[in-house]
Amino acid sequence: MPFVQNSSDISDAYSFMNIDAPVMWYLFMIAIIAAIILLVLKKDMFSIIPTAISAVIFVISLVAVNFRGYYGRNKYDIYSLTNLLSSGNGSDDAKYVLGLGVYVLIVGYILAIAGCFIDIMKYFKKDLGVDSRYLSNSINKSVWKTMYYYRGFYIMFLPVLIMIILFNYWPMAGCRYAFTKYVIAGPYYVGLKHFVQMFTNDLYFWTAFRNTLILSIIKLILNTGAAVIISLLLNEIVSLGFKKTVQTIVYLPHFMSWVVVASVFKMILDPNATGVVNSLLLKANMINEPIYFLGDSKYWRGTFYVMNVWKDTGWGTILFLATLSGISPDLYEAAQIDGANRWKRLIYITLPALANTIITVFILNLAKVMNLFESVFVTMNNAVLDVAEVLQTYVYRKTFSSGNSDYGYTTAVGLFKSFVGMILVLSCNYASKKVRGRGIV
Repeated sequence: MPFVQNSSDISDAYSFMNIDAPVMWYLFMIAIIAAIILLVLKKDMFSIIPTAISAVIFVISLVAVNFRGYYGRNKYDIYSLTNLLSSGNGSDDAKYVLGLGVYVLIVGYILAIAGCFIDIMKYFKKDLGVDSRYLSNSINKSVWKTMYYYRGFYIMFLPVLIMIILFNYWPMAGCRYAFTKYVIAGPYYVGLKHFVQMFTNDLYFWTAFRNTLILSIIKLILNTGAAVIISLLLNEIVSLGFKKTVQTIVYLPHFMSWVVVASVFKMILDPNATGVVNSLLLKANMINEPIYFLGDSKYWRGTFYVMNVWKDTGWGTILFLATLSGISPDLYEAAQIDGANRWKRLIYITLPALANTIITVFILNLAKVMNLFESVFVTMNNAVLDVAEVLQTYVYRKTFSSGNSDYGYTTAVGLFKSFVGMILVLSCNYASKKVRGRGIV
């Protein structure tokens, strides 16, 4: 968030946060990380020290260190805080004011220090009514003693932890480019300009966002519904050998890559004479001319849903078949004795037993609705962009397929997608607690 911001027009605002001494930012982050680690180790009072140090670094960076401005690829004059806040100074002779970042940090420091003395969470804790001396020894042990006791497990986990940090968490530092104008020689800070442009001026972004939600949610409903239906049908098969054969055939498409799946469907749906579907429709006099299923906006989404159901339904049946196999046969026998036919046994026994699993699978998959890329990327083309473009393909195309790539802007789009995904995950976690009694994270 900006420390100094243009007060005239936020869409064209030039925001300052970059300072002339980057080492200050590294010291600031080290102090913040140290404070977080102390909080994790339950050393709340000691965390005040690095928090106070980071506050001092922040004040020095804001007041005593100069801001270095940029214009295009070239650096221009250095400004102090007083110069920027004075009217008539800055990159465009506009008046600058303190930005949102200053107020957020000030409020954050007040809450951080106050939180060390005030136990806010005590109002949400349940009183066990048991003296802590009689609780489990693991609760009374310090973190260091617990870690030493399980040192063997921590050593085994260390290589995995290093890999996760290098390949998962370290790349997350690139999110900072969402607030910059990316230049290879040195990205410079532009504040929230990309986000304002994204929300107000980019119609292609909103088209991609809408398509992402439509394609993902409908695909999720169809895949889950098809998996339930096939599971119920497979469960009714008496012959074990035939049942395993059908299961194997249904599972196989899941292990094919999307490139292969797209190639197969392109051959089947080819609008030329080699296309099986168009040939059958023409011979049956159902159409007068071939249909380009993957090149026409009217047919692309339907074709996309069929491909996804064909590929992923078999794999989705595994959980449902496991649930069905756990239903006691005594229930079916008792219902049959009472005169219930097969349909009534399905309605009153099978589906109620399956309901909890259906809701659980739906909730878990709902958290992944924003991660739609490969299945769309290998089937879309320029003729169907209005119905096929999703956020991840939009970021890819705008980053690598255009002559004037704006890496800062596409990073901002990706960060927004991750934020929406986080909201969905938290919502699904809350729903999971209500349905299953435990969360997914």
